[in-house]
Amino acid sequence: MTEEQVEKNRAVLVGAGEDRQMGELARLAETLGLEVVGVLEQGRRDGVGYLGRGKREELKELVVRAGADFVVADDELSSSQARVLENDAGVTVVDRTLLIIRIFEAHARDASSRFEVELAELTYRLPRVRGGYKALSRLGGGGVTTRGPGEQQLEYDRRVIRRRMEKIRERLEEEKAARKVRGARLKKEGPPSVVLVGYTNAGKTTILNALSGEARSTADRLFETLETTTRLVAGTSSGDGKDGAHPDFVLTDTVGFIRKLPTQLVHSFASTLEAVREADVVVLCADASSEKLGEEIQTVENTLAEAFLEADGNPSRQEAVLCLNKTDLISEERKSKLAASYPGTVLMSARVDASPLLSAVYEALAQSRVRMRLLIPHAEYGAVSGLYGRAEIHAREDTAEGLKLDVTLPKPQAQRYAHYRTA
Repeated sequence: MTEEQVEKNRAVLVGAGEDRQMGELARLAETLGLEVVGVLEQGRRDGVGYLGRGKREELKELVVRAGADFVVADDELSSSQARVLENDAGVTVVDRTLLIIRIFEAHARDASSRFEVELAELTYRLPRVRGGYKALSRLGGGGVTTRGPGEQQLEYDRRVIRRRMEKIRERLEEEKAARKVRGARLKKEGPPSVVLVGYTNAGKTTILNALSGEARSTADRLFETLETTTRLVAGTSSGDGKDGAHPDFVLTDTVGFIRKLPTQLVHSFASTLEAVREADVVVLCADASSEKLGEEIQTVENTLAEAFLEADGNPSRQEAVLCLNKTDLISEERKSKLAASYPGTVLMSARVDASPLLSAVYEALAQSRVRMRLLIPHAEYGAVSGLYGRAEIHAREDTAEGLKLDVTLPKPQAQRYAHYRTA
């Protein structure tokens, strides 16, 4: 797409219903390179054309007056709603789901992320094959994406789409199994794990860079990070228990959450949820300068809680640290209010000094794990397999009585092995 074409990508945003997120929708549109030139809202959602007839006429006038090329809706539209809105507005209509899929496509860097995005688009495309939804071919990424699944032929029939979706699911299951093996090996070799989670654009990657010395992209765009990234953070010593000694730990950066996340993209968060489940400490990162800070924190907490309850009926029990990042963008008065509203939180700017978070992580790690000496009888050797992937194994020795182990375990796991404990 040429610079001249990019300049023509002007969009009017429309939102209907009670849960309208127009500010966030504008950020999404701008992340994809669209220029927002107008906003139109309605308190109720129309089943036929998303907006009511009178509002659709008003939208047509706004599109002409602003010289817009796209209309972007704040919700997922059916193909019939999109057609009605397109006919009345006179330009291509893009819904929130397709917009986010295109952003994911633009930022997908590894094979797993690209497969997840393609699966999301095929899931979205399947009920729209006969709908002739023009946005599928017209929304090309505003200069930030390359040729990808969005530019494939629209003549996929349902059978071909389903076959491709099945193949992608198989590949993603293989990748999931590989991640589990890699995670178990990493755990067996030693360092505890810390995972960064939070709303999109909360500064997680900047925190990763500050703590690990990594130099990953930290552009101010939504969903800049899609794949989980793991780095080793070196401690101040080998962690032998002396005063002032801190262990190494593994730090994982994850994809950011967002309100009204399209169901088609839930797969993209699979590795994030796995990383959280296996972590010793979870750092919930949020943008201290956000006007909707409380809502964003709640979105992340609710999404994680629902995911864990759906998976095994139990909430996550890891040590948790709340980090309000980007304090360099707020006043001292707001800092004081946040400190009072969120007692015990870490207030900092990762671009200035991340040491407050590092101290909080070390403290949480000390609280989250227990070092134990175990003697597991040969007759119960199967219990040993449960340690791999969960315990830090310092030493092991085969004896006539059984297997002697020196391990560090997360507290929930330590309770399961308490009856094997020796002096």
